[in-house]
Amino acid sequence: MNQRIQKTIDEIERTKAKIAELQALVPELERKKTDLENTEIVRLVRSANVAPGDISAFIASIKQGRQDSRTQNGRQPGIGNPDTPPAPEIKKEEATESGED
Repeated sequence: MNQRIQKTIDEIERTKAKIAELQALVPELERKKTDLENTEIVRLVRSANVAPGDISAFIASIKQGRQDSRTQNGRQPGIGNPDTPPAPEIKKEEATESGED
């Protein structure tokens, strides 16, 4: 077989082996990342000196806020939302045309 073809075939095999090795490493790295994130969250919560019940209430309020924003189809109240009445118009006083100041 041509030497250049064999060299290319060998390079393909080495590359496939390296890809398989790196793909096997990804789940372990993802677990490590999750563990580090969890450790950071615990550190932040403990440093806040907040009671567990307060944390639960805070998280529940955040979840509720997300649900509320989804029910509005992503629109802010009063800004293009047909469920919100339009703001009252502000009428400017028209200057008198009599010429008196």
